[in-house]
Amino acid sequence: MQTKRLGWRVVGLAAGVLALTLGPRVTQGDETKTGANVPVEISFRAASEHADPFGLTLDVLFQTPTGRSLRVPAFWAGNGAWKVRYASGEVGIHRYRSECADANDQGLHGIEGHVEIAAYDGGNPLFKHGPIRVADDRRHFEHTDGTPFFWLGDTWWMGLCHRLHFPDEFARLTTDRKAKGFTVVQIVAGLYPDMHPFDPRGANEAGFPWEKDYARIRPEYFDAADGRIRHLVDQGLSPCIVGMWGYFQPWMGTEKAKAHWRYLVARYGAWPVTWCVAGEANLPWYLAKGFPFDDREQVHGWTEVLRYVRTIDPFRRPLTIHPTALGPYTARHATDDSGLLDFDMLQTPHGQREAADVTLQAARDSYAAKPTMPVIDGEASYEQLLGQIPAEWTRAMFWICMASGSAGHTYGANGIWQCNRREQPHGNSPTGGTYGTIPWDDAMKLPGSSQVGAGKKFLEGFPWHRFEPLPDSVAWDDQAPDPAPELGHWVWFPEGDARQDAPVAARSFRKSIDLPAGKVRRARLRIGADDHFTAWVNGRQVGAAAGWKDHDPIDVTSDLIPGRNAIAVRVENRPAPVALNPAGLIAGLSVEYEDGRVVRLGTGPDWRSSRDESPQWREPGFDDSGWSTVADLGPAGSNPWGAITSRPLFPPLAFGLAEGPKIIYALHSKPILIRGLTANRSYRLIGFDPVTGHSQPLGEIKAGTDGTARHPGPDHGHDWVLAIVP
Repeated sequence: MQTKRLGWRVVGLAAGVLALTLGPRVTQGDETKTGANVPVEISFRAASEHADPFGLTLDVLFQTPTGRSLRVPAFWAGNGAWKVRYASGEVGIHRYRSECADANDQGLHGIEGHVEIAAYDGGNPLFKHGPIRVADDRRHFEHTDGTPFFWLGDTWWMGLCHRLHFPDEFARLTTDRKAKGFTVVQIVAGLYPDMHPFDPRGANEAGFPWEKDYARIRPEYFDAADGRIRHLVDQGLSPCIVGMWGYFQPWMGTEKAKAHWRYLVARYGAWPVTWCVAGEANLPWYLAKGFPFDDREQVHGWTEVLRYVRTIDPFRRPLTIHPTALGPYTARHATDDSGLLDFDMLQTPHGQREAADVTLQAARDSYAAKPTMPVIDGEASYEQLLGQIPAEWTRAMFWICMASGSAGHTYGANGIWQCNRREQPHGNSPTGGTYGTIPWDDAMKLPGSSQVGAGKKFLEGFPWHRFEPLPDSVAWDDQAPDPAPELGHWVWFPEGDARQDAPVAARSFRKSIDLPAGKVRRARLRIGADDHFTAWVNGRQVGAAAGWKDHDPIDVTSDLIPGRNAIAVRVENRPAPVALNPAGLIAGLSVEYEDGRVVRLGTGPDWRSSRDESPQWREPGFDDSGWSTVADLGPAGSNPWGAITSRPLFPPLAFGLAEGPKIIYALHSKPILIRGLTANRSYRLIGFDPVTGHSQPLGEIKAGTDGTARHPGPDHGHDWVLAIVP
């Protein structure tokens, strides 16, 4: 038997990356010491051979100084080796004795020893304050010493695969996320989404987590995974370990899924982790007949696994399951017994304005459901998914969920969740499509991650863990939507009459505009397309969406410059089950200056179009003189598209304390009516810009005799946050 501390001390530097070690080894009989909450690993060597070492059960019974007993599962480490990992916040001597299913193996059964735990003297919050648990109010998370824990998760579903190189690239991404304030990483334990079983894309340096017939687990895979998961913990990020994607359970069987989970609990349960039993637990295999559908048979199996994990985890790490976004959008729908869950993980639709209402309702429904538990939207509007979702909607989902009582939020960026490499993107899904090729290191720099981190930092300046939704505390003072930018004419590439029919293909459109100098108050771009558009301003993608009926204007204030600017749009006419398939583009730009000037631009006969995407065609300096003049298909309201209306306003949201600080989040730059204040009382105002992360005092506001007050809103064109402090 050997022991070693999982103390993670720095032993050297290589290419700027910390080299980490498990700490000094000691031999049997030596005293084993570690710090409070810091895992210790104890090794055992079998005295005899076993035909099925993976199937051999070895538990180690620990007794704490206060007399509490824990049965900790050990894991097969390959060949004749088994290991157990243990951690505790109790200072003192912890005694143990091993129990093996083969009581005749003197190397595994009846081995006794002790671990001495001293006070932790380091700075890692996961050890200093202890691992994560659900707080007594069942609304938020906390460390075991009672320190509130703000869940800000990042999505690295395939982060254990070889395409995110370890240690250098993995450490680089970890450093970036730590600096931005992330506290959790959601990561799958090797059995991934969006690929066939045993797809080479899912392997790590040691291969796959299981043998191809699911006969037994492969410890070599998890030896390599240890370094990655350990590095997250070392940097103060708590791994949320997702056991596998849901459709693996019918393939390997419920008993093998349980065995997989026993191995994960044995290997990582002593570490400061949370558990997610399966990803998209109620979604079948992508190529299943009738896909997609809500697979209740799969849910029955995962409920068994949930119950099993609950019984074997001696550390009681917070437990949940991840649903698919078929509705209801809650983990409660991915199990037959919601009482097995410690927290509700949601998946809400990936989208823009159309996803905001759904996300708001899902978060509110979960908050109101029984039994009460913390709410985390574990998958919401990944930034740049399919190259279409801008940061404004990724950011909005964070604020919508926080205003609805969530205990935190999980961000996702396309390119990171599937570990795209510049020279090796993830590639096609089993259904043949792809989510996009943006590489992980470009995705790491997308603005949404900084913006949700800044939002977390702002909220941490208040007693956020005591906040609750205050839905009646704010409303629009004026319910009328802002006048949308005036639209131009419907246009298309000159090829027949696109009002009747057009090729199933994509066409490129662009227009240059010279803007005068002066401070721009706000600039908004409204676009509709039959069928789908992607838009750029001066080379930067600003939006993408399908349809034309009720799109919100895109805020492009920060994208425009004095002088020459370029508006570029790529429109796809997609296949449709109709005999004739029309196509068109319509757009309008409104630039409002502080001095009252307004510059407008609409689609019309002075726009240019091309079948192809020329190099640099999205940039202001591109010469489009060789492109075709567009065909004018008629003004807004023309057939076959009809009237174009504005979408109803998304409501402003309030959360906080009824008799304390209140936070208001608003998607639109409009005046608000604040309710529920103390009559005739003055309140301090703090403005927070969720785009830049800057906050500033805004003076005071005084409630009237009816406990209401009005605020005009900001003068920019994007969402905004206002703190009201007594």
